[in-house]
Amino acid sequence: MTHLILIQPDQSFSYQQISIPAKQVQLDFLLNDRLPDYIKTDDLFRNADVNYAAVVWQDWVIAHPMESANRPVSSSRLTRRQLDVLTSFSEGMTGKQIANRLNISQRSVSLHVAALKQNLQANTIAECVQKAARLGILKPGGR
Repeated sequence: MTHLILIQPDQSFSYQQISIPAKQVQLDFLLNDRLPDYIKTDDLFRNADVNYAAVVWQDWVIAHPMESANRPVSSSRLTRRQLDVLTSFSEGMTGKQIANRLNISQRSVSLHVAALKQNLQANTIAECVQKAARLGILKPGGR
């Protein structure tokens, strides 16, 4: 059981229990920047032009509106392929090894790395891996 605290744009909050694991809830927020459909809330907030981020601690999730000024230009969405590249780097693979593993070009790996750096607001791939681990996207030794 996951405990969710949803902070609304007006700073009010609501609490609910959901049966989805906390890390999955956090990933759903990260991939979409929106309230997942399984979260029960007033449709006013679901349809509002508000992007959300989520923080996880054990089986608790705190979802809060993101400041638009602090949002990356391309949002914080990670594609499945970006996650594959990020996981491979976290396992210590090189760009060439990742290209061979995923059957893509080294140029494609470089493009995924550039997108990861922008989405995670990082300067290096090592920083991307660290931030993703802190966000719960990656676990030690991979996803």
